[in-house]
Amino acid sequence: MSPQLKFKSKVAVVTGAGSGIGRATAVAFAREGASVVAVDVNSGALESLEKELGPVTDGAGGFLAIEGDIAKEETGARIKEQAVDKFGTISYLFNNAGTEFVAPLLETSIAEWNRVIETNLRGTFLVTKACLEVMVENRFGVVINNASDAGIRGLRMNAAYSTSKAGIVHLTRSIAMDYAPQGVRSNCICPGCIKTPLCERFNEEVGIREGISGKEALNKFVKANIPMERVGLPEEVASVVVFLASDEASYITGAVIPIDGGLTAGMN
Repeated sequence: MSPQLKFKSKVAVVTGAGSGIGRATAVAFAREGASVVAVDVNSGALESLEKELGPVTDGAGGFLAIEGDIAKEETGARIKEQAVDKFGTISYLFNNAGTEFVAPLLETSIAEWNRVIETNLRGTFLVTKACLEVMVENRFGVVINNASDAGIRGLRMNAAYSTSKAGIVHLTRSIAMDYAPQGVRSNCICPGCIKTPLCERFNEEVGIREGISGKEALNKFVKANIPMERVGLPEEVASVVVFLASDEASYITGAVIPIDGGLTAGMN
């Protein structure tokens, strides 16, 4: 492991850390010496991540697993309390946890609308509020939110999901404007088609509606809309998150950054 670790003595909270982008980001932070607070609703995924991080951390940083639903207020409180109790601080927060629902507005029930908004938007708010208190007190911190490409463009059959992600974009900007004087930066990433369980579920649902397989639905979309003509990898997104947390990005706040192979550069 490199002796020049970017995040030695720093603490990174990652929600949705059990799989996909969250897992890749937790690993990336750990490789650079950060102690990782991994949050997920899936305890088995957290146990698997802890095993994976064992040889990666190699004594450079610690690990704390918190099983919890970010839509519940007590989860944010537990993240703050347990992270500070074990590691003394919270340096970085990557709000990555989220859920999806594939349907246009008239096919979206109130229950499904509430579930998506409460997890994606309210959950991001609750976890950020808890962690931000520590960052402001220390006059140092970086909040990075995952808004998806759905946060910056309309998606068919995604009324609830797109709305929740658009809200995250403006939450990010609000935090950037309000807390820069207290030493806190806030930025937003907008990944497109990335090889994750959520993307697979989304395309399965789209495929069902179109009478094709999820894989066929994804390939059709990629060919028609992504200039790079491929799906991205979680590690490619994680590298941007880690950069935004680092000192190299010290003058970047309030940014909204697509990571999408050119998807949102111009839709056909």
